This record gives sequence, structure tokens and C-alpha cells, in this order.
Amino acid sequence: MTPPTGSPSGISTPLSSTSAAAEDDILSRLNLDDNGGNDNDKKEPSRSNKHTKSIPNPKPKKPSKSNPLQIGIINFLNTKQHQHHPPALPKRFTIYPPLLLLPSNAFSSPPEWAALYASLPPTQRQELYACIASSFASKGVTHIAMNAPIAPTMGGGDSAEGGGGGIENRIRSPMGLVPLFGDFGEGEGEEKLGRASSSSSSCLDGSVSVGGGVGPSGEEDKEAYPTQAALESALWVRCVQNRGVVQVWAPLHSMFSRGNVVEKARILGLEGTFEGLDGLGGGGGRRRLDQSLSDVSVVDMYAGIGYFVFSYLKRGVGRVWGWEINGWSIEGLRRGCEENGWGVRIVRVDRGSGNLDVEGGIEGLVDSLREEDRAVVFHGDNRFAADVLGRVKGAMERKGEGNMWKPIRHVNLGLLPTSKPAWDGAVRILDVQRGGWVHVHENVDVRDIEKMEKDVVQGFDHLIRSSRGSEDTKPAVIPKAECVHAERVKTYAPGVMHCVFDIYIPPGDGRGEE
Repeated sequence: MTPPTGSPSGISTPLSSTSAAAEDDILSRLNLDDNGGNDNDKKEPSRSNKHTKSIPNPKPKKPSKSNPLQIGIINFLNTKQHQHHPPALPKRFTIYPPLLLLPSNAFSSPPEWAALYASLPPTQRQELYACIASSFASKGVTHIAMNAPIAPTMGGGDSAEGGGGGIENRIRSPMGLVPLFGDFGEGEGEEKLGRASSSSSSCLDGSVSVGGGVGPSGEEDKEAYPTQAALESALWVRCVQNRGVVQVWAPLHSMFSRGNVVEKARILGLEGTFEGLDGLGGGGGRRRLDQSLSDVSVVDMYAGIGYFVFSYLKRGVGRVWGWEINGWSIEGLRRGCEENGWGVRIVRVDRGSGNLDVEGGIEGLVDSLREEDRAVVFHGDNRFAADVLGRVKGAMERKGEGNMWKPIRHVNLGLLPTSKPAWDGAVRILDVQRGGWVHVHENVDVRDIEKMEKDVVQGFDHLIRSSRGSEDTKPAVIPKAECVHAERVKTYAPGVMHCVFDIYIPPGDGRGEE
């Protein structure tokens, strides 16, 4: 695909029928003209006044001559079906080179088109997909897939529809996504297609889940710990957002949400309010970080493919410590760091003991870390995060290399529908002497956002008292949490808002702000 102007390394931004998706696009979900738009075009009422005769409703729009999805379908129909007057056709699509991603209703709406598609035998469907891919050839498309929701369970027959089969989909694997055309890698294709045949809806969101509870299964192990052969043979796609930040992922194994571009832009300082990343500056009523950004670190408890990790690195923080259990997401994050020019270190964590799979353990990791390793990502459960990072800090200080340890001033909790299992770890990770911010992602009923804000603050106050107080501690010197901002990121579902609550926790000695 010919990269758009300004894209680095020949990497293209995602193209969508609903938006051209510029690098600093803030996810414009717009109703557009025939060159991609909502399928539910509404008829206008008859228009008349006392000076004119009634103007009849416009005729239904014909398939666009410039929408490549419709062009591909029409080419197939003209060749195979000899239809010179095709039915209304789907319009919407998104391109993540080299993948064309279709919405889940691409072949089930409008009704007349759905009936025609249902009548096609498998061989003709493949010919249809080939025609569609050909119409997108100038945009670098070689693969086609159909979107689907993230199933809450995995390993069960009805998991794609959210039934009770299987175990919890802790790693948020997009098992319902349906590959239609092209080679998606080792062991993919028919297996995935069979598992996802009943999927509906089209929204990928959130990030990878980590936590205790249900034990691992063979299905989960396959996704959490892929073989090197599987990683090398898989289809990898990419996207450029926010002025050049590259993200890479395997669409059959990791999620990607364009909607998170709003929060990424906030971290980068491009949009809205984000306290505590102003370095030695400040202003506008915001608290000062009182450190150079290069001298602080951030922890992302749900790192995924680098959704927010990359924004912190781009902003200039010295190091991001990440936690993630999906091995496919880990590999996407690694590839993304390389594309963006950031050094990265991946460290596997034993899921039973929390020990590091590094020669020499914690001491060995500290000895081998380089200053240019700006992202250090632990492939394991974040319930070990506070203990592991505490021991890393201690090892650095014992070795007289305290300058290597950068105080943790921000903790990102980007898990939906709730990040509550990681709240306690976040409180224990945050730098006690300097204080900092925890960014809490939650799905909230739009009627209860203010109530949720109070509940989050109360929850953190309780955890602070538990972890930093004692029987001899006077209440006045125990830090109290404060919500300094509540960001409404996007609508997650009807009546449900994805919110981020920025929680400030003062220094642990009770000094608060100077």
C-alpha cells in the first residue's frame, strides 16, 4: 500500500470507509456519503410549502461507484451472477494493512444482499472474496476477515455468543474474528472459522486481562504461550496513530481498539487534561511532577500490544514497566517497540511462584538491563507486580546503581469492564516518597459516573490505609486519594461509558503538596 504523507518507514495509517483516519485522528465515527457510511441511510420526508408542489422522496441510493467494497461485490455479481441491477450493498470497512476488516453484518445486511450471499456455495464465496480483495489491491490488501465481539469465555461451544461453555477468556483473545481470505498462519483458517461461525456484532475493545481465579486450560495456554513457529507464520497488521506511533498485532490473537486513540492523545498531551506529565513545569492548576520526565517510570498493569505503553514512551518517560499474559500481545508490543525505535526487554514470569525466568533471577535482570531498555515487559500475572518491582528497586539500590531506578509516578489500569483486581497492586507500586497518579479504567452506567468516582476514591482510601497505615499511625498523616479528573473516553455500549478516573495519591509521609 502506498503510505500516506508523513507515515514513517512506509507504514500506513488505517483506512476506513467512515474516515481516512489521519495520524492524529481522534476516531471520527461519522455518517458519510456513498463512499462509506452508515448502512441505515434514512429517507427524507416529502418536502412542500404553499408555493411549491410536493417534492417526492428521493429514490434509494444506488451502490457507490467509488466505494471499493461495493465495486468488488459488483464485479463479482456482473461476472458470476450477471446482475446489472444489484441490490443495496454493504459500505463499511476498515483497513489495517494488509488486512481488510469487515463488520460482522457485512453479509447479513441489507436483507436482499444477505439472501443473495446466503445462496452462494463455498467456492463462489471464495471467488467473491477474491474480487473484493482485488478491488482493494491499490491499498495493499491481501487478507480479509470479519469482525466479532470478544467472547467472555473460551473453549466452550457457545462461547462466541457469551454462553456458559468453557473457561473465562482472561487473555481477551478475539476468538470470534472470522478469517475469510488469505493465509492467516499456522493452524488458522478453518479452525477459527468453525469456532466463530455464530458470532455477531462488531466491536473490539479493552485490553488483555490478567488475574487470579480460573486455572489455565490448553486453549488458554495456546494463546498465552504461542510457539515461535506460530508467531513467525501468523499474519501481523499495523496502524499508525497520534503523529507517528506505530502499533502491531496479530488480529486473530490480540485485540485492537481504535476508540482508545482519545486516551492515547490525552497521555501525549494532544487532547484534554492529563496531570503529572508536565515535568518540571506545570501550570493551569495542575500539580507539578517536580522531576524530569526522563527520570520517572510508569507501570502499565495491562500492557496489551502497547496501547498506552507507547504513548508514555512517546511523551518522554524514562521507562515503562508492563505486565501482560497474552504471548501474542507481548510479541506485538515487542515488534511495535522495534518499529518505533525503543529498546524493549521481555521477561517471562512463572505463573505459580512469580519467579523470573532469567538467569540469576532479580539480580540477573538488574545486571543485564540497559539504559536504552525503555520498555521492560513481564510476561505473567500482574498479581506479582508489586513484589517483583519492589525487589528490582531493592537490587538496584543495593548495587549502588540507584540512578538506574526511576521512581514510579504513574500506574495505568486499562482493563474493561473493571480494573479493580489491580487497585491494591497499584497503591503498593506507586512511589511512596513522591506520590503519583493511578489511572483507573472502568465501564460505568452513564447515570452513575459521579457515584463511581466517589466509590473509586473510597476504594483507594481504604487500600492506602491498609498498606501504609498502622495502629500507631495518626489518620492525619495517612495520604488521602483524590480524583483530579474523570475522562469520558467513549461509549462502550448503550448507556455504558468507558471512563478513566485519574486518582492522585500524595506522598506517603503525609506531606501532600508543598
